[in-house]
Amino acid sequence: MLKARYLTYTNFGLFEKWYEDMAKDGWQIEKIILPFIHKFKKAAPEDARYKISIAPNEGSFSAFSKDELRDFDEMAGDFGWHLVDRTFNINIYKIDEGSRDSLYNDGKDEIEILKKGVRGETISFIINFIVLGFLAFFVFSQFFSKEIFYSNYLIFMGPAAILLFLFDALALGDCIFFKKRNKDVKSISEIKFSRFTFSKGFVLIFYIPLILIILAFGSEFLIPSGDSNSFGMLISLLPTLIMFSFIYFYRKKIKAMNIKRKEKKFILISMVVLISLITNVFIFTLIDKLSTANEVESQVVGDFIKTRERKSFLTESCDYYTSEKNKLGIRKTVVKSQDLAENLFERILKNSMKHPYRAEFVKDISEDYPYDKTYILSGEEDYLILYKNVVLEVNGNFQDEKVQEKIARILEV
Repeated sequence: MLKARYLTYTNFGLFEKWYEDMAKDGWQIEKIILPFIHKFKKAAPEDARYKISIAPNEGSFSAFSKDELRDFDEMAGDFGWHLVDRTFNINIYKIDEGSRDSLYNDGKDEIEILKKGVRGETISFIINFIVLGFLAFFVFSQFFSKEIFYSNYLIFMGPAAILLFLFDALALGDCIFFKKRNKDVKSISEIKFSRFTFSKGFVLIFYIPLILIILAFGSEFLIPSGDSNSFGMLISLLPTLIMFSFIYFYRKKIKAMNIKRKEKKFILISMVVLISLITNVFIFTLIDKLSTANEVESQVVGDFIKTRERKSFLTESCDYYTSEKNKLGIRKTVVKSQDLAENLFERILKNSMKHPYRAEFVKDISEDYPYDKTYILSGEEDYLILYKNVVLEVNGNFQDEKVQEKIARILEV
């Protein structure tokens, strides 16, 4: 059985009681798959005792070797502490009845390791805060643009970016408050742990964006959007995932090598740079080949060449009509409802009104045409039309009578 709770330096003391309560119900902790995924095995109900101890298993550029870890575990076993699993510098033990409450003779050593761990985690959250802040700003700005009508990806990724940013901000705040609450403690038994990060609600803030991210990429692949390169874009993500997996699994071996810290740092950084270069070359090569190999789906409709464009769950279809003869380009977006069509129309119009070079040209000319709304967007070149649940973006000589006839046929007026 898998359970979701976020195990970290600010709340690990609360997990001891949780593991003991689970053991009483016949579920014993077996493995920490990830800090937020705990695997339990079915067993006879038992009044088991669990302790979590902080040990210097792994630093930024250092780690215990397998032999050192084995010696450490044997030492703990001599005290009646039997290792269940470990994650970074957090070791989970099932202890015998009557065993000592700590593996340390001096609690200051364990506190120092804990402080270093919290400091490192705080720095990571600060870096993530900056990166996710930019990501959330960029993605969410796209979420409120017209692009959401042409990409399923944005529908899911917008909320996901905000939730990930919120999760990181809350975790960062929790680390800061944890340090303030426990700045004068002398032993682990005196620590005031965070019940907020231990809660189910907190881990839910992490799981929801993960699900949304999966849906974001899955919707581009599983739900046809009219973009022949969607599959290629998804495939191009695989090298990046492989890169991070490779670094994750091999970083500890490098940290445990019997060489100087500078050399370990050089190897780790070189590995990241080299794999990043290889990954980017592969991605650009793949995308280039796919863009060359995939022909655009198009058909001739009268004087126009009709090309199918991307769409999202909000649109029924999106087609682009081009006519060399009339020097005309028209994007026709058929939206699921009239209200959504008005929303798309307003987003395009608002973007033009905010444009530094186009805003002065925006003009309402609806009275001159038989559509619901008609606007000039720039000079005598770009026009925007709303008719029922259809939005047209027109580039060309809109006022020509023959062009008007062609637009009327496209709109099926």
